[in-house]
Amino acid sequence: MTWALNLIFLALALFALVDVIRRPQAAFPAVERQSKVAWGLFTGIAAAIIFLFGAINFLGIVGVVVTMFYLVDVRPKVREITGSR
Repeated sequence: MTWALNLIFLALALFALVDVIRRPQAAFPAVERQSKVAWGLFTGIAAAIIFLFGAINFLGIVGVVVTMFYLVDVRPKVREITGSR
């Protein structure tokens, strides 16, 4: 069961990273969030932590929280500005 959660959260973190890379840089400050580079680092580090340590430990939970924050809060606002491709 743990491996399934690790795989799901790793896939979500990688999806978030790819989504950050695809979005234009100007969209992030326009929605009053960190820069594209910062979100790229946040989601990339989150994916690496989940890959290396799993999602069910202290560091993994931090990675999951960062990923979910991007997907639930930042991504919808950025998509609203850039349009959903």
